[in-house]
Amino acid sequence: MQKFITFSFYLSVISCICAILLILSTYFYLKPNLPEISLVDESELQLPLKIYTEDEVLIGEFGEIKRSPISYADIPYNLKHAFLAAEDDNFFNHQGISYTGLLRAFIQYLEAGEIVSGGGTITMQVVRGFLLTREQKLVRKIKEIYLALELEGNASKEEIFELYVNRIFLGNRSYGVNAAAGSYFGKSIDELTLAESATIAAMAQLPSKINAIKSPRRTKQRRDWILYRMNKLRYITDDMYQAAIFEPITVRENINMYEVSGSYIAELARQEVISRYGLRAYTEGWSVYTTVNSRHQKSAIESVQNELFAYDKRHGWRSKDNFIDIFNEIQISNLKNFDNSFLLKETNYDYLYQDESSLSFKLNQVFDNKVSYPGYEKAVVLMVQEDKLLTISKSFELLTISWSDEYKWARPQENINRLGKAPDGFVDFIFEGDFIYLKKFDNFYMLDQIPIVESALISMSPESGAVKAYIGGFDFNRSNFDRVRQSYPQTGSSFKPFLYASALESGYNLSTLINDAPIAFEDKNLESVWRPENYTGEFYGLMPLREALNKSVNIVSIKLLRELGINNAQNGIDKFGLDKKRLPRDLSLALGSGNFSPAEMLRAYSVFVNNGSVREPYYVNYIRDRFGNIIYKYEKPDEEESIVAEFNAFPWLNTIELEANRPYSLIKPNKNQDQIDPRVAYLMRNNLIDFLSRGSAGRKSSYLNRDDIGGKTGTTNDSISTWFSGFQDELVTTVWVGTDDFTSLGENEYGSTISLPIWLGYMEDALKDIPIKNIDMPEGISFVRINKDTGLIDANSKNSYFELILSENIEN
Repeated sequence: MQKFITFSFYLSVISCICAILLILSTYFYLKPNLPEISLVDESELQLPLKIYTEDEVLIGEFGEIKRSPISYADIPYNLKHAFLAAEDDNFFNHQGISYTGLLRAFIQYLEAGEIVSGGGTITMQVVRGFLLTREQKLVRKIKEIYLALELEGNASKEEIFELYVNRIFLGNRSYGVNAAAGSYFGKSIDELTLAESATIAAMAQLPSKINAIKSPRRTKQRRDWILYRMNKLRYITDDMYQAAIFEPITVRENINMYEVSGSYIAELARQEVISRYGLRAYTEGWSVYTTVNSRHQKSAIESVQNELFAYDKRHGWRSKDNFIDIFNEIQISNLKNFDNSFLLKETNYDYLYQDESSLSFKLNQVFDNKVSYPGYEKAVVLMVQEDKLLTISKSFELLTISWSDEYKWARPQENINRLGKAPDGFVDFIFEGDFIYLKKFDNFYMLDQIPIVESALISMSPESGAVKAYIGGFDFNRSNFDRVRQSYPQTGSSFKPFLYASALESGYNLSTLINDAPIAFEDKNLESVWRPENYTGEFYGLMPLREALNKSVNIVSIKLLRELGINNAQNGIDKFGLDKKRLPRDLSLALGSGNFSPAEMLRAYSVFVNNGSVREPYYVNYIRDRFGNIIYKYEKPDEEESIVAEFNAFPWLNTIELEANRPYSLIKPNKNQDQIDPRVAYLMRNNLIDFLSRGSAGRKSSYLNRDDIGGKTGTTNDSISTWFSGFQDELVTTVWVGTDDFTSLGENEYGSTISLPIWLGYMEDALKDIPIKNIDMPEGISFVRINKDTGLIDANSKNSYFELILSENIEN
């Protein structure tokens, strides 16, 4: 017995020595090929390109990797302990490896002949993520163990954990817990609930298969296991555990997750940055600060949406896509009896993707193919009664909507100009199977309808050219087509001020009389005899130019153009930055038959409050790298100094174009160096203020109680496009409303009924802190008495009024 004990002792000692020698020899054999542990600290995280407003509100984030690094101190208790419970509850006690975990993994390796589980700690996962591949080989696992031990000797537990939560891939292009919180829940980490924290931890194991969007059932199972572990480890109380496991997994819709919606300007900035600096800009952690002001942007969005919804309701209820055929009789009967249990059983997504005949699969196809809008729930109608609707939502919740007289607006639309009678109940306009949108309120839903018309709004400082608000359409998720820059509708009467300015430069006065009377033209550039009319159908006889512009009289504009001559008029219009090559060569030019983008119209209107000069709109103030260094800063073109030589810190920028620091111009800069007479700009500004206070738009704008705002409406034939462009000395804004297929907006829809209210709603808020300001009249303008009957200066006339004219015109 003594010999056996002695033999066992020596055998154990020899085995330990052999094991130590094996470990040491393996270490020294692998060491030359082991990466330096210092690379963990030196490794630079790939950070996305971020776009901000001028007041540093995030409006866009681009790159294959979404990441928002955080420090250890900022990790909330629940989130930290969810990861510890899920991945490594002994993390703060071990030295980098778990011997029990490795033993379990080794036994599984012997049984299966391959690595089944890693037995890895959080430290080992950090080493694997930074320094090693993810291949399942024994040699890689041994390297991982050595490096984990070395990392533990070179970094604190807090530093290792911070690296882990910032590096880990959690699906949906999200690296790190902060990015995942935003991607899945539209929150920052400090806003997460206990259940949401556990959900994020659940996806760390295998995000390709455990994913809150693609496989919520499987994700919930692992989430609940993590919550169970947190409870058993005494990280959370029994009450907290019970409350959390009953919380559903509700991920955010594919909608704008930012505090301010600025998708169109963010996309524009992204395109230009990538064009200038290449694809590496997606990963260098640059921050682009646009000129957009977040308050102005919010006001613009609110005003556009309010008026488009109001317009939409004026034109009644449109027929909806119907999906009654996806239900069978038993399913629809069960749902009408408020039994959706069979659907909830189908929501195991692994089963769902295999059985395309299931109702849950078909419903999800319907909902996934429809655009999501903030504040709205997608639904399909299951049952229609006079005073009640039963619907099923995207989450398969059964929702009941009760009738209200507020739905009287929903007159069935026969065509854009003709509506049916006002409904007395839901049965008058809704059918079973209709797809609808429900507007969310705190404790209930209401039936609503999403507008199909589009709009563009752009606003800038006329002094600097900095863009302050930018809306390229009703909703970026529905259509990313940018109507501010890429759409070129006809401009209608909003074009007339440029013609009038050309006339003033050619010697006309605002008092010049032109006869508003019926006329027919045989223009060789037009196909037939043209008999233009005023939109009111009336004729006013002799009238001064000021009044003609105030009333937007078509006949006067046409006669004025004919007197001026098309060449002369186009040369004057070209000074507003409107390319004369794109202007029609016939008299329809007077009515705005030319096609220009809202951005071009904005630039042109800035001339009236910028002393006759064109101001180029730009949209980027500066760009910073991940360390806060400025790598681009806007300089006025005449003061511009290239800083390309300063890009030495970015060797990959050597291939970029040499003019990397040129301004981020919204549209192609105007090449015409001529400008209109500053006095003419002042006269037109005065006339356009008159239009907004006393002209056809006077009643609508009076509530602003300002005498320093002006502008002009525009409506094209058949009300296909409506416009309003206008200004205050510190802000010029253009609004367009129409459709992408250029169909009519309907009878009785004009610039004054849609576009002007949007403009007024936006400007009311944008100007609330700006005092009323009227610029000084420039020298060379006289205030004279005009004979109403002749339009000429007459100091003795009793039938007269006072007008502003250029001083040199007094003798003429």
